[in-house]
Amino acid sequence: MVKCCHHRSRNLNVALKGQAISIRKDQGMADLNCECGACGFDLNFTKPQLSLFCGCKDCRQALEWGATKGGKNPSALPELIYMRSDISAIAGKSFMKAFQLRQDAKSTRLYCVLCFSVIGVDYPGYRDNVFMFFKNHCRTSCDLSQSPAAAIYLNDLPDLSKAEVPIDVPVFHSFRFQQEQSRFRKINGITDTFKKPASVPAGQSLRDIIKTLGPVEILNLRQGKSLM
Repeated sequence: MVKCCHHRSRNLNVALKGQAISIRKDQGMADLNCECGACGFDLNFTKPQLSLFCGCKDCRQALEWGATKGGKNPSALPELIYMRSDISAIAGKSFMKAFQLRQDAKSTRLYCVLCFSVIGVDYPGYRDNVFMFFKNHCRTSCDLSQSPAAAIYLNDLPDLSKAEVPIDVPVFHSFRFQQEQSRFRKINGITDTFKKPASVPAGQSLRDIIKTLGPVEILNLRQGKSLM
């Protein structure tokens, strides 16, 4: 009898959670949570601004570091999701902590300190218009149907043969040359994503939230060093 009640209660909780997600979607909102559910955000937008495959050393190292703490193992070519930096609510703030890979790092990554999911990344080039998270390393109700617009920094991959890039996705091995930078900016959605916000967000930006979390912890990891 107790078991039946437990199942009914769990099913009710699942149904209510699904109903809440449906309501947020109807209102043009979405949620983004760490894998264990201890912390996360409600977002004022459901659709990403942009999606990219990224082979860079820093994205891989950040995910590898999280994996050594109990997080998910990274794929050979992580998919980056760029959301409008407009956050309406925060849950589990005490479980969030900001880290940088090294002293001269530009990216600040927000981890859950229980499951070590990366729930948000800020970078000066995002201009406080967007923030990034890694697909399949968070739980979210965001619309993730958008295909990646490009695959970038493939020269950083230790084994290019493991990177499965769809044939219709533009490839950028590096941005060493001006013509590659120019070609990248011409891709639909790139310029609009990495520009100053066209309007003031209704909620808080990820950058503003990071400022309230206390000092950023510097990991002092050697650039390019594999942790797995």
